[in-house]
Amino acid sequence: MKQLIQDYKTLLAGEPRLRPVDAAMQLGVSEAELLNAQLEEAVTATVTRLDETQLADILKSLKKLGKVMALTRNGSVVNEIKGLYEKLYVSDNNGKLSGIAINPGGIDLRLFLYRWQSVFLVETESHTSLQFFDENGRAVHKVYTTAESDFNELVNIKARYQLTSQRPFSVKPFELVEPTITPPSAEQLDSFRSQWGELEDVHHFPKLLETYKLERLQALELVGSPWNFELQSFDLADIFQQAKTFKQEIMVFVGNSSAVQIFSGKVENLKQVGPWFNVLDPEFNLHIKADDLTRAFVVRKPTDNGNTVVTSIEFFDANRETVLTLFGRRIEGKKQTSEWQALCERLIHKGHVAA
Repeated sequence: MKQLIQDYKTLLAGEPRLRPVDAAMQLGVSEAELLNAQLEEAVTATVTRLDETQLADILKSLKKLGKVMALTRNGSVVNEIKGLYEKLYVSDNNGKLSGIAINPGGIDLRLFLYRWQSVFLVETESHTSLQFFDENGRAVHKVYTTAESDFNELVNIKARYQLTSQRPFSVKPFELVEPTITPPSAEQLDSFRSQWGELEDVHHFPKLLETYKLERLQALELVGSPWNFELQSFDLADIFQQAKTFKQEIMVFVGNSSAVQIFSGKVENLKQVGPWFNVLDPEFNLHIKADDLTRAFVVRKPTDNGNTVVTSIEFFDANRETVLTLFGRRIEGKKQTSEWQALCERLIHKGHVAA
């Protein structure tokens, strides 16, 4: 551990603005391991390990902090929302702990807590954050203080949940597993396509994939029109610019294996910085490494007891993982706006799409 600290100091001497996640990668360790090493000696932050067995209570206590910034990311997209960490409900389904915070327009979350393994309180000169990691030491979710946060409550959280015992800390090396793609029979595919058209709730789609043992991207590749259309080329900036121009409220889903964070609202300040396309609004920031988005589909699914069809734009990376999904915001039971439908139709009918 002392050697890791020394190597980190040496690395920072040459690159003082290096982000911890990038430093960890260069040092050949996980981000969680780099934080854990700083429990004994602070380098960029004062680090306190919190009791992960009280994860649900820790998350529920964040409501008392007032305004915070929640961050969820994957390797290609970062979603940052400022707001109140509230209306969080935690449930246990056959030993699998999950959480949901339904706050459209605010901090809206779907959390797969059974995959979370460690949590740290990280204090720097500019802010304090609670950072949550999976068994591989990868960050799954972070919550940062803002100028409007209640720092007295932060002291209480630290005192209440600080890990006082010498509990062992370890991570499993992350291994990228190639997905096993098994083609369905013609009969299975016909049945799957038929049941897609008979969906009554968009949230039942993952279960449908599971029933037929289909990977998400595989399903899109196989089914095609009229339920999805692959974009042969796409301009990410143009899609967001259209949403801005038509003052369209959109929903932006960004997730990893352990958490999904959803923004709902309008976007205004769009900016390309190097390889990153950004939304830089006061309460919402989105950072997309556009070159990582290798494939995109316009996808349609029935919902509201089958009476409404919702349309999304789904983006995948080179590992066949969903990294970003866009919806037109709608009220339950209502259709998506004509502006959103027109935006998606333009993508389909302007020669950008192969059915």
